[in-house]
This record gives sequence, structure tokens and C-alpha cells, in this order.
Amino acid sequence: MRTPFILVTAAILAAPILVGPAPGATAAGTDLHGSLQTVAAGGRPGGWNGWEVAASVTGHGAPIATVTADAAGAFDLDIDVPVPADGILWLIARAPADAARPDAPTAVLASALTGVPAQSVVVNERTTIATAWAMAQFVDDDGIDGTAPGLRNAAGMAANLADPATGRAAAMLAGSPNGDETSTLAAFGSLTAALASCVVDPFGHPAAHPGGTCATIIDIAGEADDPAVPSDVFRAFAEIARNPAVAAPARLFELSTLVPLSGTTPVLTVPPAAWTLAIRFDGDGRSLDGPGNFAIDHEGNLWVNNNYQYRPQPKAPACGSDALFKFSPTGGFEKFTGGGLSGAGYGIELDERTGEVWVSNFGFSAPEPFCKKKRQPPHDTASLFSPDGVALSGAGGFTEGGLDWPQGIEVDSQRSVWFANCHADTLTLYPGGDRSAARAVPASELQLVEPFDVVDNGDRIFASGMVNSAVQMLDYDGNVLPGSPGANAAFANPMGLAADGAGNVWAANSFLVELPCPTVPGSDSTELDLSGVLGAEFDAVGAYTGVGPNPYLGSVAMIAPDGSSVTKYDGGGTTLPWGITTDGDGNVWVANFAGKRLSAFCGADASTCPPGVATGDPISPDLTGFFFDGLVRNTGVAVDQSGHVWVANNWIEIPIQTNPGGHEIVAFLGLAEPVEVPAPDLAG
Repeated sequence: MRTPFILVTAAILAAPILVGPAPGATAAGTDLHGSLQTVAAGGRPGGWNGWEVAASVTGHGAPIATVTADAAGAFDLDIDVPVPADGILWLIARAPADAARPDAPTAVLASALTGVPAQSVVVNERTTIATAWAMAQFVDDDGIDGTAPGLRNAAGMAANLADPATGRAAAMLAGSPNGDETSTLAAFGSLTAALASCVVDPFGHPAAHPGGTCATIIDIAGEADDPAVPSDVFRAFAEIARNPAVAAPARLFELSTLVPLSGTTPVLTVPPAAWTLAIRFDGDGRSLDGPGNFAIDHEGNLWVNNNYQYRPQPKAPACGSDALFKFSPTGGFEKFTGGGLSGAGYGIELDERTGEVWVSNFGFSAPEPFCKKKRQPPHDTASLFSPDGVALSGAGGFTEGGLDWPQGIEVDSQRSVWFANCHADTLTLYPGGDRSAARAVPASELQLVEPFDVVDNGDRIFASGMVNSAVQMLDYDGNVLPGSPGANAAFANPMGLAADGAGNVWAANSFLVELPCPTVPGSDSTELDLSGVLGAEFDAVGAYTGVGPNPYLGSVAMIAPDGSSVTKYDGGGTTLPWGITTDGDGNVWVANFAGKRLSAFCGADASTCPPGVATGDPISPDLTGFFFDGLVRNTGVAVDQSGHVWVANNWIEIPIQTNPGGHEIVAFLGLAEPVEVPAPDLAG
């Protein structure tokens, strides 16, 4: 169910301006013209007298230019240092102290840019919220800073929320596949309204907010970061973005109702379960059909595999996809074909040493007669692409090593390539990437029924088996190691695997998923039985209403680096966990195949988690997870260098076997600690 929203006043639509990575530094000695504005109806009482605007550039500790805006909000800044190619320019506008309350916090507005634009800029509540969420992982009391490419990519993503030239909602946010199709535009409107209460009328509600609404915003953020307290309102919103489940949603929502907005913009009518902002991307709008999983390269580009050939209607038969997609960090899109691609599923992996992309071809397709026999895809191939998208495998793909309905892939630290063969109950290994030396780990040794995923923890290989609820450890030569967890009560149909920086391995326990590869072992069924959750109903914020079967199925399991212990953790709103990943802090992110939510758990290092949260405790709300009405059934999940959490909208909610594919990938902005992906070492 979609989160309800209403229309209130605010002019929002804007032409698309995507501020993405630039090829070089912006020259110094450039004048930047701009104006301060507000989304509040009637503007700011008394104008903008006394507001100070400061410009800062990556690599400079102090602001490089500071001016005072005039009464109309206009300002001119002399940018006398270059913006580095891997850095950004950001603006902070700060209100003067209130004469009657000199110690009370004041309003702060912000905007982040990848360079000095030729046109003038607007700094308002929209640019501030956009910057706070998209750049949440780079904002602290010293400013906005971080490493390439994540810092600059995050500034580009902020421009997908608010147009820095106009201060209006960006075309990406305002239009399809976002706009009125999801609740994000309304949530964004409510956040800007909450900030507007601080900008235009901070002391207008003394009974509810005796210290002013700006102080309330800082207090809400302080709950998310106890015992630290953000130094100002902009930093407070960035803290809320980083820890949206800890900051009290109802308190911030109440602030959003205090000030009427100008024009027409949607706002929420009820508080969300958490103040997340998620944006959907559909490429060219006619290619994605069942995106399965992600591989992120050193520049932050997302490589995405795909189940089906695109068909806009579920009842239109779809054969296996022959496409691989590359999304830029801000949503730009390229499509590649060839290389034997044929109905890929979950398996996609980047060889970090070369930048090449591996894809396993599970062979998704509508069954006969919907997809004709001659067009049915093979189920025994893999494909390989160069960093530029050139197919390195032939038209029939690679077939060495007994590939058999392959799913997960791993390129290990020795550059060996591993495939989980769902049908044969084996693993295929290309030692050092050498297909001529390919071999399979036999089912009799592996003892996994329906292997699904493979991961390298830096010391050994782990592989999951769905049907017998087991995980095995192997050495890099493919020998099953003594002390492997094997079948364990802490596992329940484990699917995706992910390793953290300390070598712990996390498994996504789906609880009931057994895949048709082509049939489920011990069953004549060739379809995934989801009856246990299809009938469940959820309310506007993602909580189970009690109608239909209990959907809270699944968990995660943490495996010690040597396999000596396995611990199961519940909660976080999990509903059929499928994909799993870890962020730069080792915290755990889970894509769910039901319930339209992202789940998160505290990793092995609890010091990186919200206050009072221990290893294995959920970070996302137990009843809702990080619910988003723009999700469908999700499989792959990945964290990028900006801290955005990406989820694959793999299947529609009611899957029709002729074409069950979803059509978007989704970015939850600023939620996770950024990851690092090394540049290819082609000479190594």
C-alpha cells in the first residue's frame, strides 16, 4: 500500500539538471551568483537581512568566501580557488541570532555542487534536505568532506532531489518512475516543511517548542546520535538521514505541519516508520525487466544483470534477457548485449583487479509455449564483459566446468571464479580465472542442496545451500574444510552471503525459498511457493495489519571467520530475506522478497551502530523495516562509495509466470557507511 499524501502549495517541477562527476577542476576566479529562498507561503517575514553565506571547497579547511545576503536574499561570492576534480563546492547560509534569544540555535541552509555553475543558484530548504540526505555520510561539524569518488557522486545524487539552479524538486524526483508513483516526493516535501518551520517561524509555537523549532530539530537528531549533539540544523538533518529509525518520526512530522507551503507539492499525511528517502531508476524506461543484482566498480558505476527481455505488461510473454546494464552513480544508463547473456539471475561479480564483469546465466524465461522452444535460453553458461562493456565471451558464453543453472558468483583473492550450480548441487571453479583448468566440486563432497551463493572472506570460501539449510567452507583449491558449519539450526533456507572486513560471513535466511532449478528437489512443482506471504496485508507505513499469514519470515546468521560458531538474529522487519551485503563499517543490509522493505542489522563492531544497539540487533524497525512503497520483490542489494544502499526491484508483487519482472533499481540515500572499491591493477 502506498503511503498517503496530500497536495499543499509549492512550485516544484523543474527541468532535469543532473550534477555528476566532471572531468577536471573548476577554474578559480569565478563569480557565483545566488539567492536565498524559502518554500514557505509568503516568504520569510522581514527578509534575509543578516544571513551569512559561506562557500567552501574540498581541501580547504576554512570557507574560501563569505558574504552577507541582502534583504531579498541575493548574494555574490568570489570563488578564488579551483574546485578539484575529485572534490566539491558547498554553500552554507546561516541566519543571524535572534535578538531576544541570542543563545537559541538558528536556521541553516545548504547546497552542494560539483563545480561553479555558469548560472545562478538557489539555496533553500529543498537544496538543504537534498544535501543532507544524499551526502549524509560526508557531513560532520567540520563541514562536508570525504574521498573520491563517493563525495562527488553524492553531490551529483543531491541534484536528483533538488535542482541547485532553481531550488525546485529535480525532474528525477518529480517525474516517473518517482513523482506521484511513490511516497518519496511527499516525504521530501514534509522534510522541507519541517525545516521551513525553523527558517521562517522558529519561535511561533512556544508551548510545543519552548526553545524554538530549530532547537527541536537538533534535539531529534541528538536522539539518533546520543551523546553527541549536532552543531546546527543542517548537521541535524544529516544525522537523521544516517539513523532514520532512531530519530523520532512523529516529532519531525509534527514540525512539518506548522508552516504552510507555497504552490502545490505533496506532503505526507501520516508519519513514516523512518525518514528514509529512496529514488527509483529505470534507465531508458524500456530495458529493465527483472534486474537481479549489482556489481559496483571503482568509479561507483553499477553493473546490473537482468532476468527477462523487456515487456511492459506482465501478461506479455518474455524470453530470457540478453542484456547487461551499467548505471552511473547518479542514474545515467548504458545497455550492453552479446557474450551469451541468457536470462541471468542473481549472479554478477566484478573482478576488481581487471575491472571485468562476470555474469552467470541461470536461464530465466517464460515457460513454453509462451516463450517458444527455439528461444528458450540455456542454463549452463557464463558471460564476461570488459570494463567498457565489450563482450569477452562468445555468442554462446562460457560453458566450462559443468555450469548448471548457476546463480551466485565470487571472484576470490586469487582471481579464481566460483559459480553456485543450483541444479547440479555443485560449485564450478575457474582457478585464477583459467577456464581451461575448470573443475567442479562434486555434490557428494559439497553436501549442499541447491547451492545459491559463494563468498570469499579473505581466508576461505563459503557457499550456501537453500534446501538443506547449510553453509560449507572450502579452501581456495575447492576442498571442503573440516569444521564447516554444514547444516545448522541457525540456517533456514540461506540464500545470499556477504563477508565483512573482519572475515565474518553473514547469510540471508529466506526461511522458505526453494528455487525451481528446474524443479524443487522432492517436488514436482516448477514454481516458487510464496503463498505464505502473498496473502499478508500491510498498512501505509509497512506494518502487518493482521490480515493474511504472518509475513515476518526469515532472519540473518553470522558465521565466525573460521566457521566455529553460527548465530542467528531476527527482527528488522525481515520478510523473505534474499540478498545481503555489508557496508564500510561491517553493518548488514538485507533485500527482502516480500513486504517492500530493506532490513539492516548491526555488524560485528557495535561501536559503529546507533546507541544501545549490539551485534545482530536490528537497525531497521522490527515491524516495517525501512519500508518503501516504490519497492516490489527485491533480490540484490549493494552499498556504494557514497553510502547509498541499492536494491533490485526484481519481480512484481503478484508474479505472473509469463513475465514477472520488475523494472527499476532503487537507491536509499545516505543510509550506510561508504565502501571502498580499488581501481583495477591491470599491471599487477
